[in-house]
Amino acid sequence: MKYTKSSITTGAWVDKSTLKNGQRAKIVSETKPIPSNFKSEDGSIQTQDVAKIRFEGIEDAVNTSLNKTTTNGLMDAFGDDSINWQGKNLTVYVEKGRYGGKASYSLYLIPEGYVMQDDENGYAQIVPSGTPKIKPGSTQTLPDDPEIGGHIEDVNDESRVKPEDIPF
Repeated sequence: MKYTKSSITTGAWVDKSTLKNGQRAKIVSETKPIPSNFKSEDGSIQTQDVAKIRFEGIEDAVNTSLNKTTTNGLMDAFGDDSINWQGKNLTVYVEKGRYGGKASYSLYLIPEGYVMQDDENGYAQIVPSGTPKIKPGSTQTLPDDPEIGGHIEDVNDESRVKPEDIPF
């Protein structure tokens, strides 16, 4: 019988529920694709990108699956070789949500000088700080307004709904 070498990931996995937004982190290993517990529509096993991460306040480095938003941001910041991602300062951002009806956490690792924002279709992306925000559904960028901590919507008075026109 012919055997193939397996690359089993050993050690503890991160508990995303214990992480805090703004916490610091560093990747301490090369990121590698490993088989996940999920299958594609065609029945093939999906992979997940896993690296050992050292989180501020946690003594040991732990296995962490990196989502596509994070890997895209890391590639933009440090290049496409995950060896170059090691030792860089990253900031933790965690979102709690429901996926398939189950409560779960999404973890994003944001490089220094980068921010997370939505693209024109509402998907999260990690981009260099100062990248213009795009109005959902268009390619029009919106100016930032630091006084209100967001962006200015371009809505004219004629398009606003009047309270008396609401049927309830």
